[in-house]
Amino acid sequence: MASYEDFLSRVLIEVPGCAEVSALLAVKDTCIEFCEKSLVLVKDHEPITVYEGEVDYDLEAPSGYVVIKVMRAWMENNRMEPMHPDIVREASVYNRLYNSFQAAPSLPMRYLQKSERTISVWPLPDKTYQNGLTLRVALKPSRSSTAVEDVLFEDYAETIAAGALGRLMISSGKPYTDLKLAAARKAEFAAGLNVARQRAGHGHTRSNLSVRMQRI
Repeated sequence: MASYEDFLSRVLIEVPGCAEVSALLAVKDTCIEFCEKSLVLVKDHEPITVYEGEVDYDLEAPSGYVVIKVMRAWMENNRMEPMHPDIVREASVYNRLYNSFQAAPSLPMRYLQKSERTISVWPLPDKTYQNGLTLRVALKPSRSSTAVEDVLFEDYAETIAAGALGRLMISSGKPYTDLKLAAARKAEFAAGLNVARQRAGHGHTRSNLSVRMQRI
């Protein structure tokens, strides 16, 4: 793990007079934004037991992190298809009291992430699947975190430092306030973020990505 202090040598040198606490906050906020927009931190979620008749399950991130997106899901050895909220047409997906909710339970083959903290499976599980739900999830640091994965420092230290500098230099009335340089640092951050997003999206391969969404 890399602490937020590890980034400071690349930040404080360009913002003379900046308080360390302000620089640390800028680094943390930048790391959170970087992970949110790049989805570069993808980990295995602990296996989830799916219970008969239950569709909603909590997402539990490692200490210091928050789940921001379910990237892949399997029920037992079956790849599940994601459902986007905009294509869900049945109220029963959201309303357990609706009379069709209990209809036709079977092996869940689709999932819906209703929030960053929960995932729903569909259709209604027909039995209990012990440790049956396997997930790959993207993470971001929590606001209370004190460190991040080493990859953020080893591979993206310059990008994160640029983002933190862009935040600091846009501050009003500081010795290091420089709107022109802030814009340049933000552009540098955006460029590095785009590279990270492409790496994460392609999984370091050359294969083309495709997404297929099905209505229910």
